Amino acid sequence: MRGIKGLIWEGSLLDAEEGIRFRGYTIPECQTLLPKANGGEEPLPEGLFWLLLTGEVPTKDQVKSLSAEWAARSAIPSFVEELLDRCPSTLHPMSQFSLAVNALQHDSVFARAYQNGIHKSEYWDYTYEDSTDLIAKLPNIAA
Repeated sequence: MRGIKGLIWEGSLLDAEEGIRFRGYTIPECQTLLPKANGGEEPLPEGLFWLLLTGEVPTKDQVKSLSAEWAARSAIPSFVEELLDRCPSTLHPMSQFSLAVNALQHDSVFARAYQNGIHKSEYWDYTYEDSTDLIAKLPNIAA
């Protein structure tokens, strides 16, 4: 594949003079433009996620909606909790984290759809569902 573009990523750019740009916005611009929590001074992570995914600066309502979506999906299946409880106390936390993330494949909507023969044009929908589920569960797994 030498010389052939295999992936185009427009999400971020690192410039030696200006620093990081996310979808064309510098960090100070993101701090100004992205929605903040009431009384907060820094942008909410959901706002930056929205910007990276869509290329658009989200409204406060869009950020609240995404936050609610992640909260609704955040529960960890009981079999994953049991799996973590059975780990020896000497197992490194990153090993436990990796184990839990891998165990979530059991509930993968993409894996089920793929086994049922979905068309390639539909991969995105199922990948998005699994990604959203994973992002929502990561804080609880880490905790």
